[in-house]
Amino acid sequence: MSSAPRVLVLGSCRVSRPLRRLHEQGLIDYVNFDERIWFTHTSAGARQTLNVLRGDATIPQPLRPTALETHLTFGEDMSAPGLTSVDVVVVEVSSLKRHTVDGVELNAHKIYGAAVAAGVEARQLLQGNTEGLPDEHLLKPMRVTVTGYEELAADLLSIREAVGGAILTVDHLYSELPDGSPIPEREKLSGYLRQAEAEYGIPHYSTKPAIVAHGIDKALSDSTHYRPEFEPVVSELLLPLVTGPLAS
Repeated sequence: MSSAPRVLVLGSCRVSRPLRRLHEQGLIDYVNFDERIWFTHTSAGARQTLNVLRGDATIPQPLRPTALETHLTFGEDMSAPGLTSVDVVVVEVSSLKRHTVDGVELNAHKIYGAAVAAGVEARQLLQGNTEGLPDEHLLKPMRVTVTGYEELAADLLSIREAVGGAILTVDHLYSELPDGSPIPEREKLSGYLRQAEAEYGIPHYSTKPAIVAHGIDKALSDSTHYRPEFEPVVSELLLPLVTGPLAS
């Protein structure tokens, strides 16, 4: 795959699965396809992942179960600087809500599991209420904040500067509430990414046009996942973005 553009993916299954298809077809070199991969949902989580891969940061072993959404295990050294020399970084931002302990970005899905294991109400813990946790629990000092536009833009600019290459952002899946209105949090997030594109020239792929054109029911299995049969459509739409001028 020497002639294929090298693509680093920082996001969830919503971007990794369509891009895996392109990798398997030999159209891109998805550099973290089978190693050093864990899902992220926030711009800060993406920035942290890149810093870890570059060797500029690490995630303490005790916090890894709630920071890393992955089936892989890692040794003490989590760095893989070879993976950060790429043509394009695809950054999916699907949440503005950050969960941190001692400056380490955690994963909301893993926090949910930690809540179940601790016997506390998951929704309350995800909102930052740690009163039900014992004082010695690792998540007791967890802070929950909401990413603003300036912070999000700074994260994206940091990623672009660190890799010295192109960056493509992807928003959360477009979906609607029962009354047919867009999900407000996702609309806000998408607006931030469009603003970063306009202000800083960071290209953005919006999930909305394809989902609306094909119909939400045909495109999505639920509000957070594509239908498997729709993923080839997404692959085709992403292909020119990660192999075209961005990768030149």
